[in-house]
Amino acid sequence: MRNKLLRKRLEFLRNLGGLPEPEVINEEWLYILKEETRNSILIEGVFISEDELEEVLSKGVPIKKNQQEALNYFRAAKYFYEMAYQNHKTGEFMFSFAMIRQINKMLYEGIKTAGEYRNGDVKITGAKIIPPAPNDIEKWLAFYRQYTEETINSEELMRAVSAQHILFEVTHPFDDCNGRIGRIILNYLLLSKGCPPVILKGDETNRERYYLSLEQGDKALRTLTRQEFDKDKTKTALGLMKTERMEVLLHEALRRSLDRILVRLLETKKGIKARPAKEVANSLNYAPDSMRTLISRGKFIAVKRGKEWYTHEELEMKNGKT
Repeated sequence: MRNKLLRKRLEFLRNLGGLPEPEVINEEWLYILKEETRNSILIEGVFISEDELEEVLSKGVPIKKNQQEALNYFRAAKYFYEMAYQNHKTGEFMFSFAMIRQINKMLYEGIKTAGEYRNGDVKITGAKIIPPAPNDIEKWLAFYRQYTEETINSEELMRAVSAQHILFEVTHPFDDCNGRIGRIILNYLLLSKGCPPVILKGDETNRERYYLSLEQGDKALRTLTRQEFDKDKTKTALGLMKTERMEVLLHEALRRSLDRILVRLLETKKGIKARPAKEVANSLNYAPDSMRTLISRGKFIAVKRGKEWYTHEELEMKNGKT
């Protein structure tokens, strides 16, 4: 059901002309970029409020370290998402080691020199896996790049991007910012395939879900990272990797982003004006609790504005159809 509802939304998006260009003048794109920035750095314990982020983006002059990190993330995400959108429009796919190093450099702008792979062993706080030794990083990254390029066109896109994300975090090629780099790459891949970027929430509950999803997946690679790199064994392990938890997270996040984009497109292109969900529930003879349940299960294309959900009678997904 989860896949069916997601496929229907993607089909709906294509029928509306596809993903709009990722421009900050587009209200929904700006919202997604800002919320992704706040949540991605929050996953790693860096907090910035909506107002503080708004101020630093408008002035472009960060004063505190958290402001610099947020500004760097926003700029890096914006730059590479625009590149990914061009991949989608042209049918090309640019993905290189230089790109990965450039993301690292941009995330560290004004903080410290970066862009080089780590030259020492590292322990990921709270993780059971030990990343590969420094002398094996380039071999793991070469495999990661090849695996990503081979699977990005898979019909099981959520499985492919989940597995590559876990693999990148296992490789842990840099001293720091690996999580942020991995999440930018994840969205780069989704955008290259015509999907909007996802916001992986950084609150305590969802951060724990995210880390557990990484842990579920990296279990397949734990013995291999301590051995000399073996391409065949690693490829076999990727085929057996459990990605269910990560896929659930990405499905939920992608549905939220799709709904935000779709509601805006429907309002501007089709004149279907979203209304408070309680009004729509009353119109369709749904109890308020039932309406909230249907929205949470993806049975309505809906968006939260402030503290209230908005949708429309025509946005009910009946048997996978609207």
